Amino acid sequence: MSELKKYLEDCAQAIEKTLDEIMPKETDYPQTIHNVMRYSTFAGGKRIRPVLVLAANEACGQSFANKNACLAGAAIEMLHTFSLIHDDLPSIDNDDLRRGRPTAHKVFGEGVAILGGDALCIFAYEILARIGNIKIIEVISQALGTQGMIGGEFIDVESEGKDVDLRTVEYIHNGKTAALFRASMVIGALIAGASEEKIAALSEYGTAIGLAFQVVDDILDITATSEQLGKSAGKDIQSKKATYPSIIGLEKSKEYAKELTQKAKKSVASFGKKANMLIEIADYLEERIN
Repeated sequence: MSELKKYLEDCAQAIEKTLDEIMPKETDYPQTIHNVMRYSTFAGGKRIRPVLVLAANEACGQSFANKNACLAGAAIEMLHTFSLIHDDLPSIDNDDLRRGRPTAHKVFGEGVAILGGDALCIFAYEILARIGNIKIIEVISQALGTQGMIGGEFIDVESEGKDVDLRTVEYIHNGKTAALFRASMVIGALIAGASEEKIAALSEYGTAIGLAFQVVDDILDITATSEQLGKSAGKDIQSKKATYPSIIGLEKSKEYAKELTQKAKKSVASFGKKANMLIEIADYLEERIN
């Protein structure tokens, strides 16, 4: 675990450095919009999605934290942050706390928070364009669109307070969460010029750990405190959200998270020793407490 901890720290440092270098400074005019972008992006977090970009890229033979992988990881973190800003808005989840501090709309107001999220999304595409691989733009656009994050978020909002089945919950979380995990893996592989077989294997890994991550998130909403999570605990139950525990129960949800983790690890078995870090990351995400 100490090796994994160091790896995660090294990845996070590489991404933080890249983000700080490429993002507009708080002193750049118009200052407020750049302030909200940085406030939300540098609020902390595990940086799991960019870690997956770097890990997939390295598993496909590239050097650790090379420039294009770091640019892609930074862009994906900005896209993730944009989604969190909008998800926290009063019109969607109405959350006051994110990553242990007040959400963007509580600090800057709703209008500025919306524009800050928009700015992060648009700037992320500018950064991805610098890599010079049009397939990356296609992959991330599909992950964010109506067949990905936005589609999952829409069905999530539409399902609040309603009786839904497991198939609907799977659709929501495959879009809201797994799509960006999958895209992170595929983009890391694309930057490395990986074969179709490797891309398919890493795509399967990303889907499985993305769903496992969400199952664990649903569990932690019930079992963890707001202090542990860095966001409001119990919001899923309060908002009558469609979650795995609400459909299949807490214990079966834990079993499902384990099944998905095993599936993820099996999908990258063909990589041999190059998959060691991916296997450790899968276990870490299942066992996390926040």
